[in-house]
Order: sequence, then C-alpha cells, then structure tokens
Amino acid sequence: MRKTLGRQGVKRAAATLTIVGTLLATGVTVAQSASANTGGGGCRDKGYAGETYGISELPCSRGDGSRGVYGETNYKNPNKVSIFPCAQLLKVNSDHTTTQVGNFGCLGKWLTSNKDDGSIQFNTSAIGVSNGTYVVQAGYWEYDPNGNLVYILGAQGTPVQVFG
Repeated sequence: MRKTLGRQGVKRAAATLTIVGTLLATGVTVAQSASANTGGGGCRDKGYAGETYGISELPCSRGDGSRGVYGETNYKNPNKVSIFPCAQLLKVNSDHTTTQVGNFGCLGKWLTSNKDDGSIQFNTSAIGVSNGTYVVQAGYWEYDPNGNLVYILGAQGTPVQVFG
C-alpha cells in the first residue's frame, strides 16, 4: 500500500527541511568552542616606556587561547645596568582601576645584557584567570646610586579579554 503525503504533509516536510537546513547552516557559522577564549592583547601601544638609568621597557600581554594570560617584556638597557626583571598580572576593574591577581615572579637572575644594543627579553608562563580584562605589568629590581635595592614599577601591556 502506497501512502501519499497530501497537501499538508508536503508543506510540513518542506518546512522541516527548511528548518533543518537553517539550523545546520547557522550552526556551522556561529558555533564556538566550549572552552574559554582570549582576545585582544599585544604590546604597549605607545612604544617603549623610559625608566631609570636609560632603561626602557616594552611590556606585552598575551592570551593563550584558553583561560591563561602570559607576558613578554622587552627591555632596552644601553648602559648595561644590572637589573632583575619581574612582572605582575593585573585585572582591570569596571572603574578602570587595577587589582593585582597574580605574580609572574622574576626572571631569576640579574642581567646586564650581552647584546650590543643592551636588549633583554623576559617571557613568563601563563596564569589561569576567570572572565575579565587583564594586563601584564613590567618592572625590575635595581640598585640606586646609594646601593639601596629598589623596585621600579613599570608600564603595562595592552589589555587581554578572557571570555567564554
């Protein structure tokens, strides 16, 4: 026995095919990973920040594509002053203030740079965070002319957004 769909059956079948086709097409174009994402980031947009004794730094904030933020700081140290590079992770609050949420620590050794241009690079590991906006802040330890150990709190990289 052969069944026919009839006029209403054909309309329902066409509507169902249209809905399925639309869902498949849209699902392919707007589907996002179930894991978190990061966006933005980058190096300080005003270039190197001048600090003490001719040292300048260029901090960068980077997302790892998941829930982590890591930093990269480039230093120019033409006078080859001995420094101990460090970095912190700051969360940007809704009122545009920042709160330290992580410490990347320090490079682990005093550097004067063995390169002709005095350049030094300090790359950090990632720190896992929750949704929000974050920046990497650079700094370094050095001895002042009186022999006192001082921390020079430096510039910040471009913000990274963590979402998802």
